[in-house]
Amino acid sequence: MGIWIGEPKLTAPETVTWKYLANRTQNSRAVGGRLYLTGERLLFEPTHIDALTGGRSWQTPLTSITAVGTQAPTGGMFSGGLRTRLRIDLRDGGTELFVVNKMDVPLAVLQRAIAESA
Repeated sequence: MGIWIGEPKLTAPETVTWKYLANRTQNSRAVGGRLYLTGERLLFEPTHIDALTGGRSWQTPLTSITAVGTQAPTGGMFSGGLRTRLRIDLRDGGTELFVVNKMDVPLAVLQRAIAESA
């Protein structure tokens, strides 16, 4: 377990191929943590402090992701404010939003992973 952020629970053959600091928009707040990419899933683990205050882990199979892009700022005071967000569109119609630095890095990595998993 990391000092600030927990490690994701992986299946036996699964390994983390990429990780990136991110804040996940959860309700009306941005939960600090880290995105993890494996050959099968995209996961988010909150910081230990955010987990204690209601921040939740999240995961989805790569095959459930239909698109990776950006979303313009919504102005929410505690959910990332005026930052453009990383947008993950899901097959079930849901959308997950993340605040990240250097948006081009996670966009390229995740778009490539989704294309390879198709």
